[in-house]
Amino acid sequence: MTEKNTTKETGSRKKHYSAPALEKGLDLLELLSYEVDGLNIAEITRRLDKSVGELFRMLAVLEQRGFIEMPMGSDRYRLTLKMFSLSNRFPPIKRLTSLANPLMQSLSYTIEQSCHLVIYYEGKGHVIVQQDSPSTRIFSVRLGAEAPLMNTCSGHLLLAFSSPERRELMLKRIPKSHPKPNKKALNNIVTKIAEQGFEKIISAQAQGVEDIGYPVFDDTGQIAAALVVPFIGFLDGSRLVSSDSAHEKIKATAEDMSRLLGY
Repeated sequence: MTEKNTTKETGSRKKHYSAPALEKGLDLLELLSYEVDGLNIAEITRRLDKSVGELFRMLAVLEQRGFIEMPMGSDRYRLTLKMFSLSNRFPPIKRLTSLANPLMQSLSYTIEQSCHLVIYYEGKGHVIVQQDSPSTRIFSVRLGAEAPLMNTCSGHLLLAFSSPERRELMLKRIPKSHPKPNKKALNNIVTKIAEQGFEKIISAQAQGVEDIGYPVFDDTGQIAAALVVPFIGFLDGSRLVSSDSAHEKIKATAEDMSRLLGY
């Protein structure tokens, strides 16, 4: 059999093979991925145009396997973090986290600040690596935390260094509960970051924190992640590294990560 015929046959199998039960399960997971507060079974059946009988067992199995949950006192199903856990086993993310950990630990100890690494997925950023400062007084984010695209340092970096086509797709996936893009504000953000090569903003989530971030690129030249330091200063002068000095260290660390990824 020639390679051409093999390719044609494979394409044919992809076109005609189906697994209705699997498709229902995937439809459920994709639907719930858009709903931060979850959906009850009536809403799910209406959205998917299926009967309760078609979906009840599917929901039960997904709940047993830990992919979805129904919080106590609620009738709504929502996604758990199991999908996030599984995605972290994926080789590209595993490679990124493995090379980032020692570099981020070194950075944190050098500037005495916490730092974290954020990747884009489904309309928002996700913290995949987090390193605490060695200081007795720290500010850090939780591993696995979500970062809105429009009002965070990491979100701005992920948008600014993506291609216009990919940026448009990213914006369309922003969850309903997250801040929505304003065209003028977005253009200003992208232009500013493209010119200076980094982002520095006062945190919209915590008072007294200045977020400093630099992009990390992969071997294709695309942004792979955003390296962010939530910089805090102390009134007693006990923190020796200034914000300006920290900038150079953060930039160098992001560049080291990019080189290790093949950029």
